[in-house]
Amino acid sequence: MSDLYQFEDVGYFAEKAPAEGDRWRRVAVGAIIVVLALFLAVELVYYLIVVPATAPVNLTVQTSGSVGYDEVCAMAGITGRERWASFDAAEIASRLAGNPVFERVSVEKSFPDRVSVTLVERVPVAISFAEIGGKTVPIEIDRSGVAFRVGASVREAALPLLTGLTFENFVPGTRLNPALKGLLEQITLVEERNPVLLASVSEIKVDQKPYGGYDLVVYPVHVPVRVRTDKTLNEDALQYMMLVLDVVKDMRVDVDEIDIRAGTVSYRAKGEAL
Repeated sequence: MSDLYQFEDVGYFAEKAPAEGDRWRRVAVGAIIVVLALFLAVELVYYLIVVPATAPVNLTVQTSGSVGYDEVCAMAGITGRERWASFDAAEIASRLAGNPVFERVSVEKSFPDRVSVTLVERVPVAISFAEIGGKTVPIEIDRSGVAFRVGASVREAALPLLTGLTFENFVPGTRLNPALKGLLEQITLVEERNPVLLASVSEIKVDQKPYGGYDLVVYPVHVPVRVRTDKTLNEDALQYMMLVLDVVKDMRVDVDEIDIRAGTVSYRAKGEAL
């Protein structure tokens, strides 16, 4: 019996020892978890509160044209000292959208400190002239009919001159008569598909009709003969026009104007009454 009791006593103490070790292990693991949780909480506070509130804005600017980083910052009123948390993206977008040079504006904040400004500039398809401060200055017009920039074109390609337009108290951002939008879209398509053909035209005059609507008077580059046509100025119309001009060059008549509005060709010699 003593052997039996002794065996039981040994077994009793053998069972108690692992239980005491497990308790200390649980305490150690709990302490580690608490420390890690505190560390994670500090990290979250730092990245969620401290960084946005104190870090300067990490700004990137993407443009599709000629306006550079410094110009965009000046237009938007961005000094470089702004903090991400207080950066007003809507206000910055509103300032940039107020500049008629830009067709589309996007300002996006990304946590924790990034701000992305994406700008799509208007593309000129024609130039015209307006009077500002008693001076006649060139202006650029985009495909939607917005006269958005004053001064010489920044594009290398020559743009057709659009005349016959009247501007009163011109300011950049002025929109042309909606009736001219179709003409500007046609010019855009010809420039995209056949820029050499469009380059053969130096001037396109909008000739208003007395009772509404308009005709076009086209002045070619290499032939001193103007061509009167209707609103249609697509690639086919221009090619037909150039074909007629080639024929006229071989005529012995001193032609002043060709009229192709009625689907047939007529001409007027210099000196003849209208």
